[in-house]
Amino acid sequence: MENEVKFEMAIVESYNVAVARRKIAEIAKDVGFDKKAIEEISIVVTELGVNLLEHLAISGRIKCSYIKEGKREGLRIVSIDEGPGIASIKAVLEDGVSSTGSLGIGLGAVRRLMSDLKIDSSTKEQKIINYGRIGTKIVAKKFLPSKQNYKDKSSKETRYGIFTRSKIGESYNGDNYFLKHFEDKTLISVIDGLGHGKDASIASEKAVIYLNNNYFKSLEEIIHELHELLKHSRGVAISLALINDTEGSLEYLGIGNVMIKIFNSPEPIRPINYNGTVGKVLRTFKILSYSWRVGNIIIMTSDGISSKYDIADGQSLINQHPMLIAKYIFNTFGKEYDDATILVGGPV
Repeated sequence: MENEVKFEMAIVESYNVAVARRKIAEIAKDVGFDKKAIEEISIVVTELGVNLLEHLAISGRIKCSYIKEGKREGLRIVSIDEGPGIASIKAVLEDGVSSTGSLGIGLGAVRRLMSDLKIDSSTKEQKIINYGRIGTKIVAKKFLPSKQNYKDKSSKETRYGIFTRSKIGESYNGDNYFLKHFEDKTLISVIDGLGHGKDASIASEKAVIYLNNNYFKSLEEIIHELHELLKHSRGVAISLALINDTEGSLEYLGIGNVMIKIFNSPEPIRPINYNGTVGKVLRTFKILSYSWRVGNIIIMTSDGISSKYDIADGQSLINQHPMLIAKYIFNTFGKEYDDATILVGGPV
């Protein structure tokens, strides 16, 4: 029945989180979500549940309901408590802000895993303007794809995990990223404004705005036009990858120290980056082309992430959801003295 609560559990110990994760996964399967979506829902339930425990939430509980909004159907997962509230919702939606001891993906990443995320929270200081309430209510919704799209989706569909944060102590993040699906293609980019701080942030944001308006152009056109656009800015390092699933191809161009690694490919793919700074110094370059198959794992990182990581050492990591791969590398190899960004794309 629409909006009927199908499951509810008080979260007082880690056992309750495990039960909630299992029960909601079963409900998601019954509703019609595929294996990939069920894993994403399970990650979200775990993060919300452990957040309640770590913050010592009062009367913390998780609910799950079936929902229908217009032609869309899916699940609504609600985390609610009567705890101290969240002082800054904007801050907790930023990457790198999460609960100690949880999966650590943070609410920003939860928002990317779900179709919709809303937070209503009041602290003691805010309760006067929030009808006298204190506590937090997080509502996460995930909708089924349309029936036609659902039938056509590959069992090895690519999912993405993305994390980005500024240099510790900085207000501005000079890193940025871009991800766009169009036709049978995907354009992926990680952008690093030169240095850090406000000017670096302005440069990388200009690059993202440009990509959003020109993603359909060739990589050569993109890089030359970006170079002209950014001439009066700090300039950026950038990696651009254009994946064509129908043709089974990957085109790549990297300028500066934003790096890329490809894993899980039958043939080794080792793209190189050219020296330079887009907007400052652009030397001769060549678009690199490789064979591509659905199932490859692509990882892009700014220089705020050490390039020493290797997920091919053990199957336990390479088979994880891209969000968990990204968070592991982000936590283990991220540098506190620089802006840091990672984008992971891979099958689930």
